[in-house]
Amino acid sequence: MSQSAKPKKAEAMKRGGGAQKIYENIRASILNLDRKPGEPLDEASLSQQFGMSRSPVREALIRLSTDGLVVTLPNKSTLVAPLNINDYPTYLDALDLVQRYTTRLAAKLRTAEDLKCIAKCQAEFTNALDEGNVPWMIEANRSFHMAISETARNSYFNFLHARLLDDGRRMLHLYFRSYLFFKSGS
Repeated sequence: MSQSAKPKKAEAMKRGGGAQKIYENIRASILNLDRKPGEPLDEASLSQQFGMSRSPVREALIRLSTDGLVVTLPNKSTLVAPLNINDYPTYLDALDLVQRYTTRLAAKLRTAEDLKCIAKCQAEFTNALDEGNVPWMIEANRSFHMAISETARNSYFNFLHARLLDDGRRMLHLYFRSYLFFKSGS
């Protein structure tokens, strides 16, 4: 095969695809608490882990920062955003307000297709609950609430709701891990 016939790595991966892959991987590991609050995220180590240059890692970390999932310190080091349990009451206030409004809008704007989607998400949650699969329950809970939020057809509230639900996912993983820890007597 001639040199020109070989697909180049950059051509094979869609532009920005490396940063997207890194972003999704790190995001999932933060939301599932596989990466602990306060854990340092080193660009060089992440670059090596994903087999990519530091540029897509840096791009992914910037996106995670705008999601509120990482914080960049003045010395340029990056950490997984802390979970402050003292913020929980204000979190619940914000979640309650957004859910009330999106639910009200969804009730006004819903279509038969929207209701089918919401029912499907509710069934997923019920299945996860029946199986006792905590990670699946947490994901299905988010999908259910986002289906309602998307039915409200307000991109601003949808964005806020997704952000709140993602913060809630971290809290739920923390809660269930501690619950299972204490339940097992360990």
